[in-house]
Amino acid sequence: MRLVRHSTRDFSNATLGRIWPVAVAWAVASSGNLLGQALEYAPEPGSSFDFRTANTLTVSQRVLGRENHYTLGSEGVVRLTLLSAGARLQWRLGFEEIELRIEGAFPTPRTDALKGTVVTVTTTPRGVVLDALASGVVPPGVGAQYVERAAAAFFPRLPAIPDSDPENPGAVSDRTTWGDTLTVTEVLQGVTTEVETILTYTIADTSALAGRSVVPVDYEGQILLTGAGTIGGSRVVLRGGGRVAGNYLYDPEDRIFDLHEQEQVVESTLTLEGPDTERVEIPSRQVLRARAERLF
Repeated sequence: MRLVRHSTRDFSNATLGRIWPVAVAWAVASSGNLLGQALEYAPEPGSSFDFRTANTLTVSQRVLGRENHYTLGSEGVVRLTLLSAGARLQWRLGFEEIELRIEGAFPTPRTDALKGTVVTVTTTPRGVVLDALASGVVPPGVGAQYVERAAAAFFPRLPAIPDSDPENPGAVSDRTTWGDTLTVTEVLQGVTTEVETILTYTIADTSALAGRSVVPVDYEGQILLTGAGTIGGSRVVLRGGGRVAGNYLYDPEDRIFDLHEQEQVVESTLTLEGPDTERVEIPSRQVLRARAERLF
């Protein structure tokens, strides 16, 4: 099984500061009685949903005394189809429309081939991504792993809810607040990094979107980043942290989300120590803003 959270890339020290931020960042519902049911993904197999997406990743870093800044933005329409249900849900995510915006020191990709790219994603009913695999033609400058990570980040995770009602485990009620801890491990050519996100979720009220009843969920929390390993004989240590805030609308009729918005801010320092004890530090700051809205 190919886990999207574990990957391997070939890279040099010169590009190390560019790759880590992308890996880390790309690295996150009915009125009345409808609040009494659990939050989980469970649409009818074969159901398809179209979403308009917009994502912007802005990175600022300093490498060997030189300031580097770049922005990677994307907008498009993706079609999400549930292929099979159960304890492991299998989805097909296809790019119907895609447009990339590149600013700064970053390879310029061709995006026309992305329209034929399909990503098969396997999740739990709570949206925990177990596997993501891209097929079709992925143009140079983008890479299959980038597409797979973007697909995995598309799903808001539906958190575990305390079983306050023994007759209805996991059910939510008005103004319910609960916590959750999400942990993702990245493996990049001998360097293992753990990203831990400690979140607090709140359901403030019921609402409606496009005439449909939905349950709105707000969340916010802290991000802790730690990593260590060896690259080409050099010891590598990564430390950092940040914050995340977002919200989504869960649709209890179709058992899918209708809207997901998120902002992440992460500041980290990558330290390299060579065999001759030379020490190099690469500080960086990444800001990710992402939005996916269902089209009716």
